[in-house]
Amino acid sequence: MRQLKEDTVKSNLIESQQSAYGPVSVYQNKEYRWLTFALKNNEDIGIQGVMNLKHPEQVIVPVNQCMMLFLLKPVDTLKILNLGLGTAGFERIMYHLQGSTSYINTINTFNTVEINPSIALIAAKHFKLPIKHSTYLQCAEQYITQCSDHFNVITIDIFSREYHQPFLTTDSFWQNINRCSEQNIQVIINLNPQTGQELQMLLVLLRKHFKCLAIIEFNEYINIVIMLSQQTLMHINVDEIQNSPVFINFAPNLYKSINSIYHIE
Repeated sequence: MRQLKEDTVKSNLIESQQSAYGPVSVYQNKEYRWLTFALKNNEDIGIQGVMNLKHPEQVIVPVNQCMMLFLLKPVDTLKILNLGLGTAGFERIMYHLQGSTSYINTINTFNTVEINPSIALIAAKHFKLPIKHSTYLQCAEQYITQCSDHFNVITIDIFSREYHQPFLTTDSFWQNINRCSEQNIQVIINLNPQTGQELQMLLVLLRKHFKCLAIIEFNEYINIVIMLSQQTLMHINVDEIQNSPVFINFAPNLYKSINSIYHIE
C-alpha cells in the first residue's frame, strides 16, 4: 500500500471524475489499479480499493480479506447483502468462488448498495463489476429501513474518507439489520473508531442486538473488523483461518496480519 501511495501521481492517472460526493480518481501501474478520493491539503492519500491486474479475483488488503470470514462456517445457500461497493473486490471474489471453485455452492441473492453513482460506474468500467450484478444506488441506511428481503450474510464497508458512517452507531439501524436477517446471520463490519470510548459504546450497542461478537485487530492497520451473529463465533480464530482451504488459496497471509481476535459471547 505504501508503494501505491507513492505511485498515486498524475502520470498513473487513468480517470478522474467530479462525483456528487467529491472528486474520485483511478490510478494504474504495471501491477495494480486503485481508486482514491480527493483529500484536503496535507492529508495522507486515502486508497479506497485495489485490484490486481493479472489476478482481479484476488482480495489484496487484509481488512478486506476479513469480509470473507463467513466462509469459515459453510452455508449451503448464500443470501448476501454488501453495503458499500468501492472497487467491487468483494463482488469479484464471490463470483469467482462460486463459478470457479467448490467453496461456494449457491448464491441465491447478492445485492450491493452504493450511494455514489460515480463509484458504481467506475466499478463497472475499471474494476470488473459484473453487468448482471444487482447494485442499488441509495443510502445504506435508507435501503435497510425499506428492506423486505432476508439475508444470511451482511457485509458493511462504508466510509466517508477515513470515518465510518454515523448511522452505524444508531439503535434503529441495527434493529433494521436484524429485521432483514435470517436466524443464521453473519454480519461483518469494517470500522475505524476514533477513540476507545467510541468503540466501547459501539460494542455495548451491538451486544444488545447480537449474542456473539468477534473483534479483529490488525498489525499494520488502524481499522478493526467486527463480526456479529446470534450463534457462536468461537471458530473465528487464527488457527482456523491459517488452516482453512479457502484462505490458504485466496488469502494465505491473512493470519499473519491479524494481531488479536477477541470474543464476546
